[in-house]
Amino acid sequence: MKRRMTLTNLDAGFGILNFSDFLVPEIKRRFTDARVNEVLFIPYAYNESLYNTYIRDVIELFALAKVNVRLITEGDPATMIQNAKGLVIGEGDMEKLLEGLVMHLSLLKQKIAAAVPYMGWNEGSVAASPSYVVPAVIPVSPRCIGAIDFQIYTHYVDSPPNRLEIKNFLLNHRNDNPPVLEVYCMTDEPGGSGIRLEDDNEGLIYGPGSDPSSIIKFKLSGLNLVTF
Repeated sequence: MKRRMTLTNLDAGFGILNFSDFLVPEIKRRFTDARVNEVLFIPYAYNESLYNTYIRDVIELFALAKVNVRLITEGDPATMIQNAKGLVIGEGDMEKLLEGLVMHLSLLKQKIAAAVPYMGWNEGSVAASPSYVVPAVIPVSPRCIGAIDFQIYTHYVDSPPNRLEIKNFLLNHRNDNPPVLEVYCMTDEPGGSGIRLEDDNEGLIYGPGSDPSSIIKFKLSGLNLVTF
């Protein structure tokens, strides 16, 4: 499967324009370099009171890379996804996001698998994963797009309870088809960090002020959780 994806984690306490130094080069790489001058933005996750300001800032951010933004709320969602040349999903409430996407998960996966460029930040990054990590008392996690075969966990705080949550998640999903064998946890380090998935220069990326400690990769070794 050929993918052109950038999945990032940003400190949710700051406005999106404060991450322009990190995001604009990635927007250019993901969309402008692929000759995509318009993206479909899916804001379903947003759950704050300043919606119009948020949308304005997203439009301004992409304008810095000479990319236009269309909103999925402007028309029939399935038709807009089908016609999109680039896809973007932003931050907010994960359950609210999945509620809005539930009828379109398969279509989004097909589009991304067909190499339509995709960018997500925060919950928009999680959405690309197979599932959504929820407390361990719920053995089956809600399904996401499944455009990648590993799990993204954003706003991660490294602690024994959270490591136990990751361990139980991997135990619960190691027999999925396909299995989920790795979790990439991104912390709220200043500057932003993320993962680039593409034919060339694939790997981890770091914004100003962040470093390799901002992304922790977990997998199971037997019944033990280990980093790698």
